[in-house]
Parts: sequence; C-alpha cells; structure tokens
Amino acid sequence: MKTRIQILACVLFVMGVLLFISGCGQETVLETWMDLSSWTQVVYNHPANGQPDAKWVLEHDNQWAVQKVNGDPSILVSDVDVAGLTVTGTWEMTGNADDDFVGFVFGYQDPGHFYLLDWKKETQDDGDVGLAKQGICLKVVNMPYDGPGSGVLPAGVPFDGHDLWATEGVDGRVTLIHHEPTAGWEFDKEYHFELNFKPGAFSVSIRDDETTVFDKTFRDRTYEAGKFGFYNFSQAPVTYRGFKTTTVIPPPFPWWILIVVLLIVAVLIVVLKRRSSDKG
Repeated sequence: MKTRIQILACVLFVMGVLLFISGCGQETVLETWMDLSSWTQVVYNHPANGQPDAKWVLEHDNQWAVQKVNGDPSILVSDVDVAGLTVTGTWEMTGNADDDFVGFVFGYQDPGHFYLLDWKKETQDDGDVGLAKQGICLKVVNMPYDGPGSGVLPAGVPFDGHDLWATEGVDGRVTLIHHEPTAGWEFDKEYHFELNFKPGAFSVSIRDDETTVFDKTFRDRTYEAGKFGFYNFSQAPVTYRGFKTTTVIPPPFPWWILIVVLLIVAVLIVVLKRRSSDKG
C-alpha cells in the first residue's frame, strides 16, 4: 500500500509541475488604437457660470481630441465598454492663465452615472459653487437621469454649477472617494495616464515623463462596467491624444496535460489492483 501511495504521489507531483509550467506560458497582449470619430459630446449647461458650451474638435485623422473653449463641464464619451481593459492616453494643456479641471470618466452609464477623475491646477473658492482644491480627485457621480444621451443638455440637468466643481462633492449626488493634494498640472507639458478598470477594483496612474504624479488603487462596486470619456471643465485649449485600450489574454489552461495525467493515474490504479490480485 505504501508503494502505491508513493507512486500516485509522484504522478500527482509531476502533474502539478507540468500544469504550472504550462500555465506560465506567454500571455497574449492586444492593443487597440481608438478612432475618436464615433465618440459623442456631452455638455452640461450651467447658465449661472456665464460660460459658453465646450467644443471638442478632432484632429490627426481622428486620433486626437482638442477641447477649445473655456466653458461648461463636458465629456467626450467613447463607444467602448472598458471593463476589464487597460486604457492609456495623454493630456497637454496649452499655456494661458487659467487653472481649472482636466481628467476622464469611466464606468460611464449615462450623463448622470459614472466615475470621475479630475485634476485641478490650483485651489479656487468660487463662491456659491464651492471650494475646488488643488490636486486629483476620484468621485462617484450618481444622479437620477432620463434625458438625452448626448449633446448640450438642458440647463441644470442633471447638475447645477456646484455639483462638479466642489472637491467634497454634494450629498446624494456626487460622492468624493479620494482627494490627493498633488502638485497642480503645468502648461505645455504632456502627462500620461493609465486606467486599469476591473469590476470592483481599479487603478489609476499619472506620470510626467518618468515622474509619477499619482498612483492609486481603489475598490468600489458602484459601476462594474461602462464607457470611458475625456473630461474638461473650464480649461482650454487641452489636447487629449494617444488613446488606446489593452487587453491581456492569459495562456489557455492545458487541458491536454490534465487528461493525459488522469489517464496515467487510471492505468496505474488498474495495474496495481491486478498485482494485488495476483499476490492474493
């Protein structure tokens, strides 16, 4: 009996080694550069701000988007659900005297439901609309909405001027998950971002060349899927470019090894039974 157990243990050990080695095979990485021509604009209309509507212009064969108006908050929304994907791209703010928001949204369901990452250059208390602190924020936007899916939305729908400006958010409308008082972004400098969006857990990193500005992992299940979009609030001109998604496909499970090993185990069991019968 001891010999049989030793043989089976050896076989199972070999099976484990083979499965481990096979499982360490080369993964497949699929990169997709995005054509932005199918993306749609969402412009939030805040008359109290006295600002015009944002304006997104596509350049370089629809690979770049430039937001050219210092206006109301706006999103350029993709037609791709990015759950399970890694999204990368860049921002560059062309020099002027302003100091407001750039960023992106993800897990986007409609104009009232998404995650928002925004970056404010300098702290600014704008009276009735609240205090916007310098640095990077991650927020959950969760507002009832049944209006149009794109275009210039009716005034105050689904937000007023306060909701997307104030760092602390607004109870029951925009919830702050994290604020980090990083340095403000700089003009005429390219910033690279990376979003890894998995259901229930996602990470965001932002860097300036080789310097990491922001690198955080979050756990939240408000939205476990949804689209990606570029975000802008009262900052122009800003160029968003280099957008691509990356999918990592792990090596396939080596079922053939498992089947072969199980067959070997079955044969060994039969042989051992026969030997035991012959000895009896």
